[in-house]
Amino acid sequence: MEPLLRVEQLQVNFKNGNDTAVVIPNISFSVFKNEFVAIVGESGSGKSLTALSILQLTPSNAVLQGNIYFK
Repeated sequence: MEPLLRVEQLQVNFKNGNDTAVVIPNISFSVFKNEFVAIVGESGSGKSLTALSILQLTPSNAVLQGNIYFK
C-alpha cells in the first residue's frame, strides 16, 4: 500500500547573508490511510517548521532539501 504522505530526508536551512543555519537536519516519515501520526518534541525542535515545509509555507530565506510526496 502506498502512503498518502511520504517525507524523505527533509532538511531545512535558513540563509542569512553568507551564513546558513541548519534548522531541521534530517527527518523522514510516512502517513498511510487510516493512520494517525504525531510529531512530538521540545519547543523549538522543528515540529511547526516540518508542517510548514510540507505545505510549502516556509519563509523566503528557507532552503528545503529532500522529497515530499502526496498521493
